[in-house]
Amino acid sequence: MVQDKELSPPKPKSGQANVVRAIKLVVTILIVSYIYRTFRNEQKGIIDIGSMFATIWSEGNMPVLVIMVVLVPVNWALESLKWQTLTRKIIPIRFAEAFRGTLTGLAVGVAMPAQLGDTLGRVAALKSDRRLEAIGAALISNGIQFYISILAGTAGWLYLQDGIPMPQAIKTALHITLITILLLGPVAFFLRKPLASWRPESTIFRKIQQYTGVIGTYSAGDLSLATLYGTMRYLIFLSQFLLALSLFDFQVSLTDLSACVTLIFLAKTLIPAVNVLGDLGLREFTALVVFAGYQLRPEQVIAATFLIWVMNVLGPILVGIFLIWKYKWRKIRI
Repeated sequence: MVQDKELSPPKPKSGQANVVRAIKLVVTILIVSYIYRTFRNEQKGIIDIGSMFATIWSEGNMPVLVIMVVLVPVNWALESLKWQTLTRKIIPIRFAEAFRGTLTGLAVGVAMPAQLGDTLGRVAALKSDRRLEAIGAALISNGIQFYISILAGTAGWLYLQDGIPMPQAIKTALHITLITILLLGPVAFFLRKPLASWRPESTIFRKIQQYTGVIGTYSAGDLSLATLYGTMRYLIFLSQFLLALSLFDFQVSLTDLSACVTLIFLAKTLIPAVNVLGDLGLREFTALVVFAGYQLRPEQVIAATFLIWVMNVLGPILVGIFLIWKYKWRKIRI
């Protein structure tokens, strides 16, 4: 005789599963909205950009385009190695898991302000109840990339500042900002150890220390290795941008082009990711300002910037959306 429990319908999904699914749906909608707004804002210049692409889409340029495409996974693989290195103190993960978390963080990052989305995306992708302790690792990972961009951007700024059309007061403020950030880097490095032994009395600060205390456990070797990966990733991104610019045969020296690209990255680093121009719009606006003194055709500069965005941001974001739905997000215990 068949038991009643065998005849009973399958249990409905738990409320928690429905909440997670709803969160994924909201995040996906925000990501798609970001992509839609980006293309809508670019609609006016898309015909010009298309004509520019038609001029570079030739057999002679194929090696350059192939190299740019090959460097995309290399770029994100280096970021994944940095993430894997930093999470070892809490949760040892395989490279594949680190890569998945990196792309998930990239996708979620466009749906939320600053680095909040990137951090939440990476942490949510971890398969461990200790995942929230990795918040400190995410902060260090983003901080290293931030500092590398500031350091390289400062060098580019010192090289090109006289040719940038900008009021002196803004230039002075930028000098002060860059010097302050560069000085804070070593200070943060030497002060990281006390964070591990810090025992705050406040409940709120105890909770914060629980999630960020890992910062104090990193050795100089750990941070040096992560910084090496971050530097290599920056150089890869820089190389991709230079390759994109080379497609248009600009009559500008490699040194000047490199300095200009570091300033574009600097602006993207200093200005919050959520802004009226959007990520791509900010890159394009900065590129036009930086290259203004070289008398280059604006549509060519925009086309090169758009190509980099499509390869390094749009493509991985689409993969990130797939990963958001493919893998489960476990309950996060706060």
